Amino acid sequence: MNYKLSLFLLLVFSTLIYSQQMLNGRVVEKNEAGKIVPLTGVNILWKGTQVGTNTDLDGKFSVPYKNEYQELTASMVGYKTISLHIENVSETVEIVMQVEAAQLGEVGVVGKQTATFSDYLSIENKGVMTDKELFKAACCNLSESFETNPSIDVSFTDAITGAKQIEMLGLSGVYTQTTMENLPYIRGLMSNVGLTFIPGTWIQAINVSKGIGSVANGFESMTGQIDVDLKKPYTVEGEKLFVNMYADYDRRFEGNLNYRTSLSEKLSVINLFHASSRKYGFDNNNDMFSDVPNFETYNVMQRWQLHTESGWEGQFGFQYLSDSKEGGTLQESHIHVESADYKYSTNNNQLNIYGKFGYVFPEAAYQSFGIQWSLNSYRNTSLFGTRNYNGNEKTGYFNFIYQSNFGSPNHKFRTGFSFLFDQFDETFISNQYKRVERIPGLFFEYTYTVDDDLSFILGSRADQHNYYGFMFTPRFHMRWAPQQDWVFRAAAGRGYRTSNIFSENSSVFASSRKLNILSNESFGYGLAQEIAWNFGLNLTHYFSYNYRQGTVSVDLYRTQFEQSTIADLDFNPQTVNFYSVQNGSYSNSFQIEVNYHFMAGLDTRAAYRFMDVKQEIGGKMLDRPFTSRHRALLNFAYSTEREAKDEPQMNYDLTVQWFGSKRLPSTSANPANIQAREKSPSFAVVNLQVTRSFFLGFDLYLGVENLLGFKQNNPILDPQNPHGNFFDASMIWGPINGRMVYTGLRYKM
Repeated sequence: MNYKLSLFLLLVFSTLIYSQQMLNGRVVEKNEAGKIVPLTGVNILWKGTQVGTNTDLDGKFSVPYKNEYQELTASMVGYKTISLHIENVSETVEIVMQVEAAQLGEVGVVGKQTATFSDYLSIENKGVMTDKELFKAACCNLSESFETNPSIDVSFTDAITGAKQIEMLGLSGVYTQTTMENLPYIRGLMSNVGLTFIPGTWIQAINVSKGIGSVANGFESMTGQIDVDLKKPYTVEGEKLFVNMYADYDRRFEGNLNYRTSLSEKLSVINLFHASSRKYGFDNNNDMFSDVPNFETYNVMQRWQLHTESGWEGQFGFQYLSDSKEGGTLQESHIHVESADYKYSTNNNQLNIYGKFGYVFPEAAYQSFGIQWSLNSYRNTSLFGTRNYNGNEKTGYFNFIYQSNFGSPNHKFRTGFSFLFDQFDETFISNQYKRVERIPGLFFEYTYTVDDDLSFILGSRADQHNYYGFMFTPRFHMRWAPQQDWVFRAAAGRGYRTSNIFSENSSVFASSRKLNILSNESFGYGLAQEIAWNFGLNLTHYFSYNYRQGTVSVDLYRTQFEQSTIADLDFNPQTVNFYSVQNGSYSNSFQIEVNYHFMAGLDTRAAYRFMDVKQEIGGKMLDRPFTSRHRALLNFAYSTEREAKDEPQMNYDLTVQWFGSKRLPSTSANPANIQAREKSPSFAVVNLQVTRSFFLGFDLYLGVENLLGFKQNNPILDPQNPHGNFFDASMIWGPINGRMVYTGLRYKM
């Protein structure tokens, strides 16, 4: 052990011997209004070498420098290639790109940043959804941000609460690590509601990584990572003021306000406000229950950012949320009787405080350290008929990261340590469940870049859980580009998580099912920790046809559980049994996706996914309930071009989603007239939105969700007897609302 520690310290301190200079810069263009706009995805390359990089979302880049490097080139489809002679690497370079004149009449927006793009240089299989993608739909919060993403499914959990859940690689979103700028966020007791705690207007971009994640971000990622990038306090080009007003046919009203200001050259702040409500319930399917709950939400966040020229960077922020909902039976129902009363109510309160602090060595930009921390307090109080649930969670997180290289940019590493603290206090009816988790950990991640074509990441974590003991998390990623337009990626690794059976399966509260926990342990619920391996392959081909750019991407992933927690809904329709099984669950996912610019202003996306997801239920391997084996998606986004800066612009977005049949839990033991079907039918959902952008910074949008009006008939079993043995509002496989029209107004300054 002493030998390993000595070797580790030797590797860390050996980086102090070496010095590799880096050239930093930014690539921009001037738009029609004469404003400077950053360009994403520009190829930066030292002429005569294979040393280069791509610009990020802010147009920034950092590229290694040697004395023999003299000429730097910047190139991008639709723009003139720029060559610069570099003499002083201590100064930041700004490159202004110009549109290729010969292409103006033919290709229009070719070379512009797309709404969603694949990170070409990333070793992980990562896609970036920009705010342009989010504006394609109503996108009132994070749970509604994935309507045009073929890799993530969004669905209602039940017919009473209005809560939505996501799935990735065929498994529940709890197996996907959802972070806010790489800080833990949607996890624990927030897993079933946290998606609604981030308004869409606060989001700058969403980074979606499939498969196992980086060890630097923890041990919980199994099927992927969703990292939400929020609006920044400081930006070179961006709106100072943003206002969004929204209303829909279901009488949901929403207002959002973002205000950014600089207090000095080094200190900036952004204030984010959100308020939304629905005051009136409705019952379109005549089952006495409100189709959606009434609610009232207030959400505020303030973010501070310190940026200096000496290498020090810092961020601090806080968020406070108050959210209340009411639903259940409607008092004005024409068949209302006291025995049919069923009240649903919930109150959520959250306070999140977080910060980041880091230093980049001025003479060695590749070398830096950073500290990340967050404190989160979340409380939930709910009533489902006569059953109450109260949950209280306090979380503390600390992460220290040091990164450098072994004398060359081809040999990079990140290392550090973390500490995660969770305190849970839950009460269901009269049963109380408490637990405290303390998890210190160490990690090391090595990135080896053989050349521009071949790269590897080898990482491992060692964590010590105060109850489950030692956890070892190895992870591997590879990127290989045998040709410039072909990229092959592979990944493998292990993940751990502790299940929170009440919050993750809160939909069964909206039923008369009795909850049984089959366990022999004393910690928490008495269930084993979940452990899973994830293996993935990705092949992406970048092509050009008729002077238009496109991509074809093929994914193949398998998630294999060593230990998993099963929520058995099939044993008896009046119960749900929770138990742990070994090697009793797996998921296979195959997906093919094609993106192509058919004509000037028209982006198209087509995708198909096949899922094979099994769970061991009652000793048999059955299809995971409520999961489609087949899914397809089509998205068309058309945007007109402004002929002059004072001309309006039109954007048209059409999304068609098709879902195959889903297996439903067995209800054959119920009376014949209170049974759900064994499998759902296949169905399609069509969403449409039209946006008109005006030159003064106003956007007016009008949209329709579920244009065809398809919905699940009789979503609640035995709604006339909500306190009887057969009542169940959790058997949801499709939309529970019909066609919904919405409109809104956005303003940017």
